Amino acid sequence: GPSKHILDSVTYRPVAPDDIPKCYKMEAVSYPEDEAASLDGLKYRQQFAGDYFWLAKTEGDIIVGYICATRCNEFTEESMSTHDPTGSILAIHSVVVDSPYRRQGIASAMMQNYLTQMLPHSNLVANTEKNGFHRILLLAKSNLLSFYVDTGFMVLRP
Repeated sequence: GPSKHILDSVTYRPVAPDDIPKCYKMEAVSYPEDEAASLDGLKYRQQFAGDYFWLAKTEGDIIVGYICATRCNEFTEESMSTHDPTGSILAIHSVVVDSPYRRQGIASAMMQNYLTQMLPHSNLVANTEKNGFHRILLLAKSNLLSFYVDTGFMVLRP
């Protein structure tokens, strides 16, 4: 029969403290050194912004990717470096798929799942938290803009 697509076996869950070393390894090889989150930075996000830190895994509990974000009130490096639980902006920091698993649709599926998980924390839909965020922002390299536009984001400025 037809071969099973990897997406058929991908599931999603919040990141746990034990997952952080693996996420950090993926972060370190996925971003330039000056852009990658530090190990402490990822630990901080898991501890204080855990609702916004989700991973994708496949059979055997193999982590294939993750997305993390913090809430803030201004889209500035300083404001984004700490988590404000009542922040009006959800700032996405990392969207990572481990290199052996790239180009198979995992990033798109993971982002769609992530946005679905995030909606209850927003005030973008009816009957959600009073202090929900009302914008999701991220910085993207120009070669990845089409990926984010396809996922539903808009380009705000060059």
